[in-house]
Amino acid sequence: MEVLCINADKLPLGAELEEGKTYIVESEFINNFDQRVYIIKGIPNKGRTRFGLPWIGYRADRFVPIQEQSISVKQKKQEPILN
Repeated sequence: MEVLCINADKLPLGAELEEGKTYIVESEFINNFDQRVYIIKGIPNKGRTRFGLPWIGYRADRFVPIQEQSISVKQKKQEPILN
């Protein structure tokens, strides 16, 4: 799945997200805080916070999924019916 980063604020030490950049999600899981977390391809996905606590993955609320197909709805113009 491809996602767009919309929030790169207050990242833990070692995290390498950039706002406005797209990433590929390798896997996802629910962490100990009941947050959905993504493992992102090509960047560090674990480390320690400045307080020494371990972190793994990035919260899913930092991203928006990018759809592979764009769907548009068009209203059909109706011609008047003449009898």
